Amino acid sequence: MRLEEIRAKIDTLDEEIKALLLERLACSREVASAKAEQGETQIYRADREEAILERLGGEVPEELRREYLAIVRKIMETSRMYQYGLLYDWMPERFQALFAGVPYEIPGQRVKLLLTRPNRPNAMSSILSMVGDYGYNMEKMELLSYSEDRESVRFLLTVRGDLSERHMQKLMVQLAGESQDFCVMEVLR
Repeated sequence: MRLEEIRAKIDTLDEEIKALLLERLACSREVASAKAEQGETQIYRADREEAILERLGGEVPEELRREYLAIVRKIMETSRMYQYGLLYDWMPERFQALFAGVPYEIPGQRVKLLLTRPNRPNAMSSILSMVGDYGYNMEKMELLSYSEDRESVRFLLTVRGDLSERHMQKLMVQLAGESQDFCVMEVLR
């Protein structure tokens, strides 16, 4: 095949992938709706996602498995992003404890956070990816503790962005849902 033919095939595949991804997001909306009806706010289930990755990656040729699973992880992360945002839109009162004592209604330039994550591959890169997907940048990341048994890492993060913005609040909801000991420390001007 010539380069133009290959690119035309990729363009066709991209349209098919777009349709499937939009259908998957519609299913994610149904999942969020079912969880909202039950009053449930837990979206991230590491054990379920690991089982899905193992199942889906099992039949992928070894030389393509890492790349394929990177795409699947990103699809799952984006699905969670969508679901957290929907739950926050539908039930904001369920998440107000995240912002207790923090003047999030007043515009600020940066948000300082404290969180603990399981120490496994993609754990921290997924946080950086989340921050970027919401349209924000990480200003600073400081490692506070690293458990010897490699179970968890604790970080102090500073994200450039305005906590009075709805998207930043949704980012905080997702980070809290996918971390332990999550806390908004302060809003910096």
